[in-house]
Amino acid sequence: MTTEKHFSPDSERNGGSIPWREWGPEAFEDAEKEDKPVLLSIGGSWCHWCHVMDGNTYSDRKVADEISKNFIPIRVDTDERPDINNRYNLGGWPTTAFLTPEGEIITGGTYIPPEKMLEIIGGVRRLYQKDPVGLKRGARAYARPARRPVRRKLTRIMVTKRKGRRRETETFADLLGYAADQIQEKYDARYGGFGTYPKFPMPEALELAQVACLYLERDPGWEKIFVHTLRSMFTGGVYDAVEGGFFRYSTTRDWSIPHYEKMLEDNAQLLHLLLTTSKFTGDEFFADAARDILKYLENELYLPEIGGWAGSQAADEEYYALPLDERQKRGKPGIDRNVYVNWNALLARTLFHAAVILSESKWYDYALNTLYLLRQNCYQPDWGMAHFLAVEGSEAQVWGLLEDQVFMGLASTAAYQASGEPDWLNFSRELAEYCLKNLSTERGALSDRPLKKQEPGRLAHPHFDLRTNSHCARWFTELASLTGEEAYLEKAADLVHSFMGEYRRHALFSTSLALAALGIRERGAMIDVVGTAGDPDLLPLHSTALAAFVPPKVVRLISPEQAREWGREEYASVQQATAFACLGMHCFEPSNTPQELEQVVEKMIKERRAHVLFTVKKSKPV
Repeated sequence: MTTEKHFSPDSERNGGSIPWREWGPEAFEDAEKEDKPVLLSIGGSWCHWCHVMDGNTYSDRKVADEISKNFIPIRVDTDERPDINNRYNLGGWPTTAFLTPEGEIITGGTYIPPEKMLEIIGGVRRLYQKDPVGLKRGARAYARPARRPVRRKLTRIMVTKRKGRRRETETFADLLGYAADQIQEKYDARYGGFGTYPKFPMPEALELAQVACLYLERDPGWEKIFVHTLRSMFTGGVYDAVEGGFFRYSTTRDWSIPHYEKMLEDNAQLLHLLLTTSKFTGDEFFADAARDILKYLENELYLPEIGGWAGSQAADEEYYALPLDERQKRGKPGIDRNVYVNWNALLARTLFHAAVILSESKWYDYALNTLYLLRQNCYQPDWGMAHFLAVEGSEAQVWGLLEDQVFMGLASTAAYQASGEPDWLNFSRELAEYCLKNLSTERGALSDRPLKKQEPGRLAHPHFDLRTNSHCARWFTELASLTGEEAYLEKAADLVHSFMGEYRRHALFSTSLALAALGIRERGAMIDVVGTAGDPDLLPLHSTALAAFVPPKVVRLISPEQAREWGREEYASVQQATAFACLGMHCFEPSNTPQELEQVVEKMIKERRAHVLFTVKKSKPV
C-alpha cells in the first residue's frame, strides 16, 4: 500500500522547484513586506489534475522561476483546510488563485497549462507593478458582499419574499415541495441519477426521495428514483467491481467512466443509502452491495495501527483499467492517511446502522472504537473537535470547524441510541454548546469556523455553508427529541430559517435543507426500549427499533433504574423488555416482541401519511 501524501506544501517538482509556503499570517506578512501578490494553489492528494499540473506547469523551469521571484506561493490541501477552500475555490481542483497581500482575489481559475500560466503570471505581475492600488481596489470589489441577517422564530416557520407587487410567505412545506420537485425535474429516468454529466451521487436528494416514497404509500415513481440510481451506480463504471468502493463521480451520463478517486465521505454516505434501501425494499442486492463497500473500507482505508479510517485513495486511471491479477503486480494508488474527524464520524454513524441492518455486530465495535479515537485525540473542551489527526505525527490539527462538531455530534447521538450510554448524549450536548458559543452569528446561521480578526484574507469573515448548517439542524432536532430540551429545536429552526430566502437558488442542493425542515416540522418518531441488560429479549427488540425505517426517528435504550430517576413509573414497572413508541403526543400500544414493534412502526407510518407533509407539483400530495 502506498502511503505517501502527494499534495503537500513542500513538494519538489521535476525540472523546477517552487518554495511553497503554508497558509498563515507569516506568508501574508511577507507578501506585504516584499510588496508581492500571492499565488494560492488548492488541491488534494486524490486529485488527478493537481498531479498533472505539478508534473507540467509547476515543473516548467520558466514558470517555477517566475513564481519564485515575483510571488509568494502558498499551497493548501483542500481536505486539510476546507475553510480556506470554501472561500477561495474557483470552480474545482486544482484551484489557482492570484491574491493581493491582503488576501483578496485578483484572478484565477482551475487547471492552467504552462504556456497559459506564463501569460497569466506575466499579466498579473505587470499590472501589479503598474497600478497596485487600483488592482487591490478591484480585488476588494470582487469579494462577495456579506448577506443580510435573516432570523425568524420557530412559531412562524416562514419567511416573506417579494414576487412582483404582491408578497408571499415561504413555509417549510414550500421548501419541501420545491426540493421534491427539483428531484423529479432533474431525475434521469434512463440512467438514474440527476442531470446529464458530469454526474454526482447527490445522497441528500436520494434520501429525500426515500422519504417521499415512504409517505406516498410506496409510490413506484419515487421508489424508482433511488432504487434505479443506486443499482445503476453499483453496476456501472463508477463502482470498482474488482476491489470495491465508489469512485467520486462519473464523467459520463451513464455512469460508465468515473473520475477515479475514492473518498471516505462518498462511500460512507452511499453505504448508508444502500443500507436503508435494503431495509425499505427487502432486496438483498442492496445488502450485498453494502457488504462489498464495507469490505473495501476495511481492506483499504482502515488504519488498524490507530483505529481510524484514511480519508481517500488517489485517482489512477491506468491502475483501475487493469484486471485483478495485473493490479496485484503494481503498487496501489496512494492513500491519504490523515484521519479526518468529519468523515470518520460520518462513517461511524453509518456503521452503527450497518450493525443492525446486516446483523453483524463487528461494525458496532468499529463504530465505537472510531469515536473513542476521535474523542481521545481530537477534542479539547475549549477548542472543540479538531479537523484531522495526522497519523504520521499523531497530532490533531485545525480546531473548531463547524463540520467536525456537527458530524461528531450526530455520531455521538447515534452512539447513545445504539449503546444506551448517557455519556455519549452528554458529549453530543457539549459539542452543541461549543457551536452555540463559538460559531453563532447575527444572521442566525452558524459560521464554518471561529472568527479571528488576525487571520489573513477572507478567513477573517464568516462563511455560511448550507449543507453543514442543514446537518446541524438535524443534529439539534435529534438532541431536542432525546433530551426534551426545546431550545435545541428553536435553534434548529433558526438555522433553516436563515437560508429560507435563498434556498431556490441552490436548486437540487436544497434537499439537505428540506430534510432538516422535515425533522423540525414533524419531530422525530420516538421509540423507547426499556429492559434490563440480562434480558435475552432486550437486544432483538432494541435492534428492531434501531433498524426501523420511519424517518425522522430516535431511539432510547432505558433501564428500569434510569426510568425511576426520570420519574417514568410506566417504564420502571416493566417486567420484560418492552418498546414504547410515540409520534408527538400520540403513543401506541407497548410492544414486547420484534414482530409487535414492526406492526407498531407500520401504524406510525400510516399516521404520518394521513396528514400533508408537503405538496409535490409533479405527483399527488404527500
